[in-house]
Amino acid sequence: MKKSGEAWTIAILGLLCFITIWELVARWLGPTKLPSPLTVFSGFVSTFNYSLRISIQGGGEGGFKPHIFYTVQRTLTGSFAGIAIGIGVGLAMGWSRRLRMAIELPLEAIRTIPPLVLIPFFLMWFGRGPRAQFSILALYCFFMLTINTLEAINNVRPSRLNFALTLGASRGQVFRTVVLPSIVPELTGGIRVAIGTSWGIQVVAELMGTPWGIGKVFELSRALQALDLIIIGIMWITILAVITDLTFLSLAKYITRWVPRVS
Repeated sequence: MKKSGEAWTIAILGLLCFITIWELVARWLGPTKLPSPLTVFSGFVSTFNYSLRISIQGGGEGGFKPHIFYTVQRTLTGSFAGIAIGIGVGLAMGWSRRLRMAIELPLEAIRTIPPLVLIPFFLMWFGRGPRAQFSILALYCFFMLTINTLEAINNVRPSRLNFALTLGASRGQVFRTVVLPSIVPELTGGIRVAIGTSWGIQVVAELMGTPWGIGKVFELSRALQALDLIIIGIMWITILAVITDLTFLSLAKYITRWVPRVS
């Protein structure tokens, strides 16, 4: 309890120092180059349901709210689809040595390409809309989780596999009862990274042309030079990413509750 209270105290002090530095820099640069914390925090609340500046630029009458919902829906849909397919393909490659030999090298080669570089291709293939955004996120998460799953399978202790085989377990039983439970803790790290990065990729994809989304608000704000709206959008992305990460982390801890943890 004492350590927890100390951690919260340090975190709050760090946040106050950050806000103080922000205020000093804002006064030095001026409101046109960096809005003050008070301006941003007051706008954070007032622009959720309505913003005149967003409205007059064609961003709708609902303020940030419809754009937040759009970004959340697209980010979670695309990332979860890619994660599910990536884990499935990774497990199949871990089960079949021939399949792994056939597709591991092409996967490794394509994985090295930054996902943002591929955005123009998806825009030309699928147009400026949800399908392109979904495909970009799904592809990124697919490659990340496929490789992550393979690495997790490779990291399973040989002693566990040999022990199960010694007891007479079949290959399928070993894979189901030893390999799968062993890789779950390692997969959680890859999933967290994939989901966290997906928020940024989604916003960049929205900047390329879409009627809704926080990236769309960034585009409208740039035309108005409304830095406060851009900072508010960044705050929303940060909050959404943190909430998603903490939710998944709690779920992962429950699923892997048998794993010893350092307190």
